[in-house]
Amino acid sequence: MSQTAPSDVHYHVEIHPERHELRVRMRLTGAVAQGRIRLEIPTWVPGNYTFTQLGRDLFEVQAATSRDAVPLAVSRDGWQAFHVDGGDGDVTVTYSAWAYATDLSEPSGILDGQYGVLLGTRYLHSPAHLGACTVTYQLPSAWQGTVHHPSGATPLGENSWRYPSYEILLDTPVVMGRYDIRQRDVAGTPFYFVFVDRGVGFEAEVDGFVDQIAAVAAGYGRQFGSFPFDDYTFVLSLNPQAEWGLEHLTSTMCGLGPDVFTDPDQHNIGVRVCAHELFHAWNVRRLRPAPLMHVAQELTSGSFTEGLWMAEGFTRYYEFLSCTRARVYTPDQFFSNVVGYLEHLQAVPAYQRVSGVDSSLTTYLNHSPKYAGRPANCIDYYDKGMLIAFGADAMLHLGSPSRSLDTAFRGFYEEYVGGGPSGAGYTTDNAIAYFKGLQPELGAMMEAAVRHPEGLTTEALLEQLGFTVEHTTVHQIGVMFLDAGAPTVYNVLDDTPAGRSGLAPDDVITGVNGFNYTPAALSWAAGHAEPVTLEVLRGHRRLSFTMTPSLCRKVARLVWNGDETQAARLQGWLEQRFPLQAGQVFGLGFYENFHGIETVL
Repeated sequence: MSQTAPSDVHYHVEIHPERHELRVRMRLTGAVAQGRIRLEIPTWVPGNYTFTQLGRDLFEVQAATSRDAVPLAVSRDGWQAFHVDGGDGDVTVTYSAWAYATDLSEPSGILDGQYGVLLGTRYLHSPAHLGACTVTYQLPSAWQGTVHHPSGATPLGENSWRYPSYEILLDTPVVMGRYDIRQRDVAGTPFYFVFVDRGVGFEAEVDGFVDQIAAVAAGYGRQFGSFPFDDYTFVLSLNPQAEWGLEHLTSTMCGLGPDVFTDPDQHNIGVRVCAHELFHAWNVRRLRPAPLMHVAQELTSGSFTEGLWMAEGFTRYYEFLSCTRARVYTPDQFFSNVVGYLEHLQAVPAYQRVSGVDSSLTTYLNHSPKYAGRPANCIDYYDKGMLIAFGADAMLHLGSPSRSLDTAFRGFYEEYVGGGPSGAGYTTDNAIAYFKGLQPELGAMMEAAVRHPEGLTTEALLEQLGFTVEHTTVHQIGVMFLDAGAPTVYNVLDDTPAGRSGLAPDDVITGVNGFNYTPAALSWAAGHAEPVTLEVLRGHRRLSFTMTPSLCRKVARLVWNGDETQAARLQGWLEQRFPLQAGQVFGLGFYENFHGIETVL
């Protein structure tokens, strides 16, 4: 074959559900198959900003010339790449992949005995050819005719698709085998809900669940004026091991948990996770911060951006706002959550040390998994970005009855979709300048909150909206627990009495002031002024630490004292009429964060 022939790649993927394995035959032709060929598996995927051992499960990698099956030498290069030597312009590479790794199922998909969700992450690719490629799936006989394929690729025949690029292949979860599917048409656009498994209450509750997500989708369609895809697929699992929440160009994979149809709180969380990932179809999949327009060239090195405070933070804001508009959450819960995010963010010392930009740039270091010492040097760009979005929405509503973040963000999207004027994606400077052009003080708020530590004006804005924010002082020692992890210490805040006592993360509290540990005993002792002695088990040692609780300021109540104009503003904002009377107290007991609930005593 001529050295000048155009490059092409074809994958033939045999599915072996009983072994949970894929057998891949990759044929490279043209210039990409000449001489030494470098083949790689990504070290990360867009939306999952962490370096991961995605090449771990490949084995039996072999290569040969396609015409006469002459074996070619294959050697490893680093941890996720291979070299094939002696390419003559038409080379076939074969390998197997173990595909039931639940810890990698979000970025890599999973091959169960009853269903499969396949992603391009399992397929070696050549960085010398990131263009169009073809995949043909060889299914077991019982799975014939079962493939559900999201839009974005061209069907070539039974079980075969042509992808515009490797990036699109990487971005398309293909479902096959046994699954349940529901469809809703929203403003003429099909939305598919593909459940790869079931749980208790499925038959009775699934349609109501799907209808709520469709209502959220309709709201997004109104906000942006249209949908940016021909159809959209939610790939959904109730398996508690499926810790999914990853956006794709025309689809998403979401883990709902086994109680999504039996527990109202878990039901609402499931809708909210889907709402979050759907908003990403606009914000980050098409509206990308620089340099994420060029991720295909950076699938080994990583792509470091300042802009996740907007890409993820604004998306988190809209997950809650859209669910409130769709009646999944109440107005009380919406504002309680805003206060909860502010309180949790301000509780960690890093809030005074780390900017929104820096938290974004360091995501590969510290976003996942959570680690000891994190409160000292890391804030979550999701959380600060959400509060920046709330602040922007509040300031726009306060500035003009005709303005809101809905219209402002749509304008920003339209200006920078597909990379914007430069084609490189928007920068933080672009974002600040855009919002400053709408409202100078809004640009100043964003500058302070994004480029510097602290800088949020959430409480002041709540007051301007018509609330009275009442405070109290409480005692605390500065011990942090994650979810239901007590009595194991998750972290110790380094600027608190516990942080100065010698107590350390992973200490297991066994006693409080000479008595056996109970959650109530620790909470009571930490909440009073007298010294507290904690007995702990650290590895094989038994230690004790004494500390005196210090005072800190917290929001005690959120009280409505606004007028009729302010009430109408909030009702229009949340797209529902709800009672607002002078002196009405908004409950502050609601706070949800699917990155985990961190509790400080």
